[in-house]
Order: sequence, then structure tokens, then C-alpha cells
Amino acid sequence: MKRLRPGAVIWCPFDTADSAYVKVFFRNGFRVIYGHIQTGQDFFQTDTPDCDYIISNPPYSLKNEVLERLYAIGKPFAMLINFQGIFDSQKRFQMFKERRVEMLWLSPRVAYMTEGRQPRQGVPFQSGYLCSGICENQLEFEYLDRQEKE
Repeated sequence: MKRLRPGAVIWCPFDTADSAYVKVFFRNGFRVIYGHIQTGQDFFQTDTPDCDYIISNPPYSLKNEVLERLYAIGKPFAMLINFQGIFDSQKRFQMFKERRVEMLWLSPRVAYMTEGRQPRQGVPFQSGYLCSGICENQLEFEYLDRQEKE
């Protein structure tokens, strides 16, 4: 949150009202616009709302398409993704070479939630935020506060 302007408007395009993102941002004084395909808001079909940032955890299987749309929108973004193999795709490599890309490396590993809202144990991959327009440097590091419940 320290990289975001206080009181900014954040669009969480892959989230519902129950999302931890929505709750935490709202609790910290941000205005949050959220949407999810389950509630009829398809990220690829929905018009971009008036927002300052786009932050979410997108479907991993659609990361190329999500990143292409985010760069086309042109707003600062941060997407929580699995970093494994992120530069292996020639398409992504070229996309990152031509545009601003930032990586916010997190430690310890992100504990994703199960459908029952319990932390998944033993996540086998390293995740972090792939960003553009959020970080001062292209590679930054942050420790996760495991005391925060959401």
C-alpha cells in the first residue's frame, strides 16, 4: 500500500465483494471498484472504469491476454502472479522489453486461499506482483506481514 497514492481509486477486475483485496483496500481508505466474471463483469469485455490503479490476482492461464490488455489500457497496474517461467514466453519477453515492467518480489511465499478461505499450505512456486507504474525500481523486494488476516 505504501506504493499507492492515499485515497486513490483501485479497480480489482478479478474480484468480488468478498475478496481480500477489496476488503483490505477499502479498510485502508481507498475507493474500490470490483468485478468478476462470475458476477457478469468480464475483464476483456468490460469498459475500464475511471480509476488510478488496477490491482488483482488474475487467472494464471490468461496471463498473456491480461497483460496485453493492461498495457493497452495504460493505467498503473499490479498483478499477483506466479513468477515461474514469466520470461520463458517469447511474446511476454517482447512485451516486457518494449514496455515498463516491474517485479515486486515477496517473502515468504504467498499463501493462497482455498475455496473455503483457508491458507493453502506448501505453495510450490514463488509469486509476486508484476507491475507497471507502481514501483520506483524495476525490481523491488517486500516482506509479507503474516499477522494481517486478509
